[in-house]
Amino acid sequence: MPLRGAFVTLKQGTLMGTKTAIISIADLNSENLPVLREALSAVAGVARVDFSVERSVAVLEFDPSQSHIDDFLRAVLKAGFKVL
Repeated sequence: MPLRGAFVTLKQGTLMGTKTAIISIADLNSENLPVLREALSAVAGVARVDFSVERSVAVLEFDPSQSHIDDFLRAVLKAGFKVL
């Protein structure tokens, strides 16, 4: 079941055949990053995970043939965070 109401942006990634997802995460701070990086990196097809604490977003580079945006949203929620 797709998750609704989350702020997510998708665009063509910098690596060949990848896409970039930008996910807004509530109350993102530097202490949260290791837990979120581990949760998001565990999703199949993730090539890179970066964060902007100032913008409260996770930036993922991923292979769309292996994963879907809903997989990332579920990983964030399962790690105990709220997607905006």
